[in-house]
Amino acid sequence: MYTLYRDGEGFGVRQDSTDIAMVTPELRPLAARRVQQPRVQYEQWKAFMNGGRVQGRQPDALLLESWERCKQLQVDPSPRSCWDFTPMNQIEPFANLLREIATDIEQRTYSAIKGKGLLLTITDAKGRVARTCGDLETLKMADKLNFGPGANWAEISVGTNAIGTALATGRPMQVFGQEHFCESHHAWSCTACPIFDARGELWGCFDISGPAEADHSMSFDLVFNAARELEKRLFRMHMVEMEGKFCSLISAAFNSVLTGVLSVDVGGRITSANSAAEALLGSPGRSLRGAPIADYLDFDAFLARQKHDSPRSEPVELRCFTNPQIIARAAPVFSIDGDWCDTVVTLAEPQQCRAWASKPSIETRNKPPEGFAAILHRSPAMQETIRKAANAARTPSTVLLTGESGTGKELFARGIHQSGPKADGPFVAVNCGALSEELVQSELFGYCGGAFTGADKKGRIGKFEQANHGVLFLDEISEMPLSMQVNLLRALEERRIVRVGGSTGHPVDVKVIAATNRDLAQHVTDGAFREDLYYRINVVGIHIPALRERIQDVPLLARHHAQRLCKEFGLPFVGIDAEVLDLLTTHDWPGNVRELINCMEYAVNNAPEGLITRAHLPVSLQDKQPLLEAPCNAPESGGFRLENVEAETIREALQHHGGNVSRTAKALGIGRNTLYAKMRRFSIDY
Repeated sequence: MYTLYRDGEGFGVRQDSTDIAMVTPELRPLAARRVQQPRVQYEQWKAFMNGGRVQGRQPDALLLESWERCKQLQVDPSPRSCWDFTPMNQIEPFANLLREIATDIEQRTYSAIKGKGLLLTITDAKGRVARTCGDLETLKMADKLNFGPGANWAEISVGTNAIGTALATGRPMQVFGQEHFCESHHAWSCTACPIFDARGELWGCFDISGPAEADHSMSFDLVFNAARELEKRLFRMHMVEMEGKFCSLISAAFNSVLTGVLSVDVGGRITSANSAAEALLGSPGRSLRGAPIADYLDFDAFLARQKHDSPRSEPVELRCFTNPQIIARAAPVFSIDGDWCDTVVTLAEPQQCRAWASKPSIETRNKPPEGFAAILHRSPAMQETIRKAANAARTPSTVLLTGESGTGKELFARGIHQSGPKADGPFVAVNCGALSEELVQSELFGYCGGAFTGADKKGRIGKFEQANHGVLFLDEISEMPLSMQVNLLRALEERRIVRVGGSTGHPVDVKVIAATNRDLAQHVTDGAFREDLYYRINVVGIHIPALRERIQDVPLLARHHAQRLCKEFGLPFVGIDAEVLDLLTTHDWPGNVRELINCMEYAVNNAPEGLITRAHLPVSLQDKQPLLEAPCNAPESGGFRLENVEAETIREALQHHGGNVSRTAKALGIGRNTLYAKMRRFSIDY
């Protein structure tokens, strides 16, 4: 089966995967359904337009109120087409989100009206048409009214109609034939239902329209069901966002108090502990997560109380094995159904708390050394690399930074400068690959007046002297001409330079940091780099891991740079969808952090409303599949389809854990946001 659709890019044809009949609505609004009979006659409409009154049987009150509004708005009721159009680039953020969450709903709804001469239309909260699809002949008829993407179908633009009046009243509406305010729409009938977001604010409208003589018998149920399903999905997206903010808030509060706090699951294992708890139990800096609580506290006393006392019993005092002076209290945490699901344990011992407060916190100990704060990371690999760089910063030894392009070698060089004894001195960076062979010597060592044609008469100092009492960063050292390498070797060994055209040596106090994305050892073997210079600069070698080797850092870097770019561009930043973070962590990032920053800049340019979704990523990333997720077009073999197995596994896990998303995510080994994204993808509703 094929569907003809239309959006801001014109007409298109797509193949439908299924032919799904109408779904029976779960809820029925109070408004009565109609098939196609209008509540007013043409003479009544004409009388109202001429004198402001309707003769004979009075139509529905909502309809009369809409006509009165249109009169006050001075809408022209005479035959005409829509005149108010919005450029599609202004609707694009809404249209992108619509494609993400409504494509399957649109297909399911259209399959129920296909061949009946009807159009399916979705608008934003202002009545601006974002998408229409329907039979070709009906689309051509709609074109005569300019009923297409970008058209404003609010009452102020085209008078009383199902879309505009549903948005004005906040209620499902049916407007048939002569009930339309504008005479040009009398040949049409339409049914629309408003869509509200999680905050109860208008988000859009779902509409089915067509010629008055078409079959409108299913329209009301279809638009109502579609609107309610979209509201559910908007609510889930809102909850994912709120859950992330709430977890961040709880984490900050959890780690900001001096009282020790532990959470313990029903199996008696510690699931989280703040820094104070680690210090009070005698293991500062060592994570307690996963350890049995019985190793530290007399937890059996608490378990005994839970078996005999009411679920709302007071906290139980426990004896601490590691330090009897500690006052420990355990309190049960219950689910909404009254089931005991967790335990919170608080620890307090005044003297030890004061001693702990005088020590640096776990967060302080994990904080990057001074000068390296610009290197965002969470991964152990980067922590170890920064530790090595901080150690190398304390001495005058030459440092060689290696790593792929885009890993942040200059950031490390600046970190070494800022955290070392020469932090008050200059930082001078030189790109050895950008200097011609003729200029390398004069750029590095300077020259005397008249040393060569075109030279400054007063002479000029070179990069070594500019960096005196500071740091000289030689980037792309592998690109330095072989003929110049011996001069650099002499300067490094003697800590003196001789300007071009001169004979007097000038002492320099410089810490040299070299960097390359090449295999210098192989260059030495190939004869492209001097062996003695290689060993002279490779005193302290530090390799910076590629981004694919520290994939834990990808979400942190993505959020930071997206937020930074939005601030620079004056754009709002709401967040990054969980599915996007999954996609980013599966990419191998050949361009490393530089490529990730470019990806985020592309995304924020395409997400002006601030929520970065899959549709906002570069096409090369949109085509990738998230972790643990099979491609939608994976080949089937004997009825087996990997994505079906995954969906069924999630359903079974949710059922086993009573719909508890947190426990289900933990059992599946994925994050809650990832699980919510998969539930949306497979239309799993719990």
